[in-house]
Amino acid sequence: GGDTVYIPAKVRRESTPQAVELAKYLQRENISLYAAYWCPHCRNQREMFGREALQYVNYVECAPKGYGFDAKTCKAADLEGFPTWKDGKRKEIGSGEMTLESLAKATGFPGKFDGSLEEPLPMSGGGSCQ
Repeated sequence: GGDTVYIPAKVRRESTPQAVELAKYLQRENISLYAAYWCPHCRNQREMFGREALQYVNYVECAPKGYGFDAKTCKAADLEGFPTWKDGKRKEIGSGEMTLESLAKATGFPGKFDGSLEEPLPMSGGGSCQ
């Protein structure tokens, strides 16, 4: 096949230690990020974690041409837009771009999370892609 497969944009920034801890916690709790490679809000969401932390994030690609596209999981998740965070029981935790601090709160992260240590992203308005 000559089918082109698209991968999400590379994440540029370095993770803070707390971002890594949060990502490891989300992985342990079986919490997944449902996203699409073409969605700028998903790119922002991934960028917020940074390179190191992102390795631990359970990323589910829901765009048919995206690398690792998981049709079954995405269909079962019944998403209204991207990015969306869901737990292992597919219960929605949050939809649209979330700050790491609000994600930590929404998921019951046991550690201390200081949002002021995370550099805000330019043009990050907390939106979502349909």
